[in-house]
Amino acid sequence: MTDKEFKHLKRSDLIYIIYEYQKKQEELIKENDELREKLKEKEMKISNAGSLAEVAAKLNGLFEAAQQTADDYMSQLENTAAAQAEKKAEAIIKEAREKAEKIISEANKCSDENKNND
Repeated sequence: MTDKEFKHLKRSDLIYIIYEYQKKQEELIKENDELREKLKEKEMKISNAGSLAEVAAKLNGLFEAAQQTADDYMSQLENTAAAQAEKKAEAIIKEAREKAEKIISEANKCSDENKNND
C-alpha cells in the first residue's frame, strides 16, 4: 500500500492493520525464539559429538588394554598349567621308573635265589 492509500483508510481499518502487524510480529518473535533454541540444541549436540568421539576413542583404548591384560593373564595361566602338568608328568615317570627298577631288582633277586636252590 502506498501512503495515499493509507491516508484514505478509516481509523478502524488502520487499527485492524496495526493489530495484524503486531500479531504477525509476535508470531515472528516466537518463531525466532524457537529457532534460536533449536540452534542452541544443535550446537550442543555438535559440541557433545566431539566430546563423545573423544570418550569413545578413550574407551576403545581402555578396552584394548583390558583385552591385552586378559590375554596376558590367560597366557600366564596356560604356561603355568603346562609347567605344572609337565612337572607332574616327570614325577609320575620318575615314580614309574623307580617301581620298575624295584620290580626288576626283586625279579633278579628271585631269579638268583631260584638258581641257587636248583
